[in-house]
Amino acid sequence: MKKRPQIEAFFISINFKTQKPMKTPTAAFSSEIPSPDWVEERKNYISGSIAAAILGKSAYSTPLQVWLRKKGHIPPINSSEIMFFGNIFEPNMAEYFTSVTGLKTRRVNEPIEHKNHSFLRANIDRQILNGEGVDGTGVLELKTTTSHRLKSLDGEIPIEWIYQVQFYMGITNYAYSKLLVYERDTCRFHPILHIERDDKLISEMEMKLIDWWQKHMVEGIRPDPVNGEDALLLYPDASDGKIVEASAEDQAYYEELIKVRQKINSLTFEKDLLEAFIKNSIGEGERLVAGGHDLITWKNQTTNRLDTKALKQRYPALCKKFIKQTKTRRFVVK
Repeated sequence: MKKRPQIEAFFISINFKTQKPMKTPTAAFSSEIPSPDWVEERKNYISGSIAAAILGKSAYSTPLQVWLRKKGHIPPINSSEIMFFGNIFEPNMAEYFTSVTGLKTRRVNEPIEHKNHSFLRANIDRQILNGEGVDGTGVLELKTTTSHRLKSLDGEIPIEWIYQVQFYMGITNYAYSKLLVYERDTCRFHPILHIERDDKLISEMEMKLIDWWQKHMVEGIRPDPVNGEDALLLYPDASDGKIVEASAEDQAYYEELIKVRQKINSLTFEKDLLEAFIKNSIGEGERLVAGGHDLITWKNQTTNRLDTKALKQRYPALCKKFIKQTKTRRFVVK
């Protein structure tokens, strides 16, 4: 896989004074908002937005969760205000893209199917029409996110986005895509990124996705859980008093888990020690720098938190009205 491109640190601000007034969402953007039938139909194929999850590259979903939703065992992801904003803001982003690049775009109303596998389909945001400075038709992917998420990735593009646009280029057979990112919390656009087609990655992705569909959707074999959330989805309740005898494989997993936990404890101790040394060097300062560049900051921070203990003592009856009971399973290693 090619090295992931990075999002540059400078931004282009939106000048809302030059934007045309928005119409009401129902009047202007109803075509941008997915219908219930469209959401239901997506159960019947793999789209670019879940390709990374199926391949184990998503921070937000897993192969098992995709399968459970497609099989109707758990409900689909409900539309949120953030998703709604992303849908209705798409036309503005496409218009902004054209104003910056001079390239015209076109909305594609129907999913584009893979030439050999109808269960692989691309719901692209916009099609970039052939124009000056580009090699034929391309994919325009429009993303809204937050500055905090991008900072947490040290400026790199989320891997899910890379897999999504490469998936689209594989199905459309386009040679390039453009990625436009808008930060909701700062109201800023990032510079438009050009992403070239990666034939090796596309081939690997398609082969794994085809195998996954055949094994799990056609043959109905359930994917294995890969994290604690998956395990709770499969086994939310424990049977009181039930004992399971460990197999040889379980014993091997247990012994490896003990080793991993010991490594984590050792590394955590080393991390805390190094942080203490650095804090001692900073002392009453706020920043540790080298050559004019910040290495570490250690600034004052004030937080306001609800004193639940005092609240319960003073207003016990009121607190009882707002108690919400939750149930989970606690995993304890002996």
